[in-house]
This record gives sequence, structure tokens and C-alpha cells, in this order.
Amino acid sequence: MKKNVILSTLLIATGFLLAQPGKPKGPGGQYSERMEMMMVWKLTDHLELSQSQAEKFFPVMRAHQKQLMEIRKEEKELFEPTFTKVKKGETVSKSDVNRLLGNIKSFEEKKTKGRIDFIKKSGDILDSNQQIKLLMFEPTVKQQIQKRMKESYRPPMRGGKQKGKRRF
Repeated sequence: MKKNVILSTLLIATGFLLAQPGKPKGPGGQYSERMEMMMVWKLTDHLELSQSQAEKFFPVMRAHQKQLMEIRKEEKELFEPTFTKVKKGETVSKSDVNRLLGNIKSFEEKKTKGRIDFIKKSGDILDSNQQIKLLMFEPTVKQQIQKRMKESYRPPMRGGKQKGKRRF
């Protein structure tokens, strides 16, 4: 049963990815698609979604992700002029800093409100245990990724790189 759910979810996710316009290979391209597919698979497994739940849940999740991307885009556009000033070596006034801090607060509130609304909407699809698992999913995955990165990191040897071995 679990294999069927995972398989169907991957097929649905693949369909969504193939329907998107092509992206170039490299960072931000094929790697982001692979990462998204892996996250869908891990989330399906973590929440123990049934096939009917997965069919209803992932469109809601994609809408939430789209909303977050729009907020991040707005945030980037707002900060760009100030960052440009700093890069050029121009001075930034205290009022500019205070304005940016106020904007950061409002963007963080938007993100938090969006996440809470998403969790509430998911209550129509998920049971309460699955909602709690959904709340804990992102921090859990981030910890796992950080742990793997620490485990795979090898500091450089004294005297330069080892001959004949690649790090990546």
C-alpha cells in the first residue's frame, strides 16, 4: 500500500515537472527539480499520505510555495536599492535601516501567516497527527541536511590538495 502511494505521488510530481517549461542544467535547473522530487517523496513518506490525500494535498502545497516565492521576490526587490548603496560604498542613514527592519518584520509576519494558513487548510486533507508532522517536517529535514553536510565535509589537508582525488 505504501509503495503504491509513493509511486503514485512520484508519478503525479513527475507530471507536474514535465508540464513546466524547460530549465537549463546546473544550479537552479535540473538540481532544483531533483530536490523538489526528493522533498515530495520524503514528505509523502513522513506524513504517511494515502493516495487520495496526496492528490489533494500537493496542489495546496504548491499554491503555498508559489505564495512564498512571491513574498521572497517582493522582499528582494525592496532590499535591492539599499544593498546596491552599500556595495557602492555609499552611506546608509539610520532611517533607511529602521525602514528596512520594519519591512523585514512585515515580510516575516506575511510568511508566518501564510504558513499558519497553509497548515489550517491542510486540516481539511490531513488528520491532526499529520498536521503536527507537517509542522515539524521542514526543521527536521534541515537538521538532516546539515548533519549530512557535516559528515561529508573533509577539511583540506596541510600542504595543499591531495593529488588525484576530487572533492565533488
